[in-house]
Amino acid sequence: MRVCLVSNARIPPPLYGGIERVVQWLAQDLTALGHDVTLVARSGSALPGVRCIPADSAREALQRLPEADIYHFHGWPPPDDFGRPWLYTLHGNEPQPQPARTIGVSADHARRHGLRTFVHNGVDPAEFTFRERKQDQLLFFSKVRRRVKGAPRALRLARAHGQRLVVAGGYRFDLLKVGGFWQSLHPSVSFRGEVGGARKAELFADAKALLFPIAWDEPFGLVLVEALLSGTPVIATPRGSVPELVPPQVGAVFTEDAEFGAALEHAARCKPADCRDWAMERFSSQVCARNHLVLYQRILDGDTVF
Repeated sequence: MRVCLVSNARIPPPLYGGIERVVQWLAQDLTALGHDVTLVARSGSALPGVRCIPADSAREALQRLPEADIYHFHGWPPPDDFGRPWLYTLHGNEPQPQPARTIGVSADHARRHGLRTFVHNGVDPAEFTFRERKQDQLLFFSKVRRRVKGAPRALRLARAHGQRLVVAGGYRFDLLKVGGFWQSLHPSVSFRGEVGGARKAELFADAKALLFPIAWDEPFGLVLVEALLSGTPVIATPRGSVPELVPPQVGAVFTEDAEFGAALEHAARCKPADCRDWAMERFSSQVCARNHLVLYQRILDGDTVF
């Protein structure tokens, strides 16, 4: 199948990205499955085995589209009169009306946006390290400066329960914007900044649990899968996609602070191998690619899936 992926970002991202990495992995796994993949994305994009065409605006992207069997848009939606087989993945929580052929990235995400179809995002397992033996520390790995990610609450809960906490995805001074700065000044709290690659994989593999106390409806949550692939259970608030990604065998959810202690004890009983198996079976990039291929074929066959 000739697949054209269209993104409004540079692929791969220089350090860390969410949507960018999903598109990267999708392109790579479709190619590994024997398909002819072209990526139309911002200047500087380059992936081994994938034809990359630079485009720095939606107009440029449409002008430079190659011949393909299906076009899959991420970020720049096609015009209403686009006359070729296509679909558009909504990755965020944009309130405006979406194109007719739009899919979500989780069941909760699709439901909240009135979409009939979704395909879970996938993560490349090769980028993460599975480890049975953990360090005695929790991990918070999200944008510290984004209030809805819950860094101040993570700090408060870890300190209240005598837990060591490693914070990645930002810096201590980011807390001056969202709160928790003075509480972070303790030997049990360490900051690692914005990390990627092997350093990121080590943080996930070492942690005894990922702490994810979000205060918004996360469309998917790649860090949840990244932790699980590393054999690390998740402790999270049940917002957005969390309940469908984190069943009891791989983690725990809590709503009130008073419930955190029980969630911590439950997560300690989760087996690293179960975490890894759950994520591999459902949320690997290979599974994501195969699920998209099924959807592509349904569209080419004229099936109404939206």
